[in-house]
Amino acid sequence: MSDVYMERVLDLMLQLLAIDSPSGQETNMRIDLSKRLSRLGLSTETDSAGNLYGRLTATPGLEQAPTILLNCHMDTVPTAANVKPQVREGILYSDGTTALGADDKGGITALLMALESIIQSKSPHGAIVVLFTVSEETGLAGARQADMTRLGAIDRGYTLDASGPVGTVMFCAPFKSQADVVFHGKSAHAGFAPEKGISAISIAARAIDRMSLLRIDAETTANIGSIQGGAGTNIVCDRVEVVLETRSRVQSKMKAQIAHMRICCEEAVAALGGGFDFLVEQLYPGYHIPQEDPSLAVIKQACEKLGLPFRIIETGGGSDANILRAQGIPLVVLSVGYSGPHTSEESLPLKELDNLVRLLIELLTAQEAC
Repeated sequence: MSDVYMERVLDLMLQLLAIDSPSGQETNMRIDLSKRLSRLGLSTETDSAGNLYGRLTATPGLEQAPTILLNCHMDTVPTAANVKPQVREGILYSDGTTALGADDKGGITALLMALESIIQSKSPHGAIVVLFTVSEETGLAGARQADMTRLGAIDRGYTLDASGPVGTVMFCAPFKSQADVVFHGKSAHAGFAPEKGISAISIAARAIDRMSLLRIDAETTANIGSIQGGAGTNIVCDRVEVVLETRSRVQSKMKAQIAHMRICCEEAVAALGGGFDFLVEQLYPGYHIPQEDPSLAVIKQACEKLGLPFRIIETGGGSDANILRAQGIPLVVLSVGYSGPHTSEESLPLKELDNLVRLLIELLTAQEAC
């Protein structure tokens, strides 16, 4: 890679990092990306949720070639705001006070650079569709509201949204459910008549103490995300809200874990009194791509041609692909090259950005694709 080329890649990445886009506040990022896609010659449109769609027509004579979808999310976690990026020894970091936001601005950067390279070099390609979603970090909300009619028929697709070296493919991702639990106690004065009260905090504490949490097995996890309740030390708390989640690459295990957590709540109420509400929602479905699937073979062939290490792994995280695959869009999740996402230690080697650009160009212009 030439110094001039990498300067352009880095400059684009820095421009995107300068646009704060936490979940729910992607407007400025969407406007910027819409302009960039339009300058490249793509038609663009936005749906009511704020998702951005772009379409590049096929090279004349290749209208029957497979249509390929490229997908990234525009939002970041809240801690990736006011980022002050630094480059040290060829690796991009924040200054340590924020997350970097390479998740998913690294993916967006590579996507835009790959499109620019294909268009400027007039490389032959089939139709290319782009989907930039909103609110991925808050339960894949943007993908849930994506308009499938705007995407049209997709033959292959790539979601650029995972940590790890470029060439890594997620072939299996979990199902995820979330439960909003409200424990109901009875208020009383904590000094005059505590025995007349039922502490919702005590109910919640007993229930949580009996739950199997964190790593359940190789395929399943569970976590308490937040607890809220109480108004003062002199009042026996009568209401506590708990938000919890469980995810597993085996749907029956996810359901069993949710059932276990509900039973823990029932037992706590039986022991201490009071009551509880337990509202469960499946946030997204899991998926499993057979290792002999042709889409994986295409990626493997491209990696081998470019000298990139190819590997397929399971993941414990969700992405837009979880939602869109359930809608019949054959997306495969590709690693972007970053590490430490959502933390102040997040980093992205510039070499990995270059690798992802090269891989995307190969996937979009390979003879198999056209």
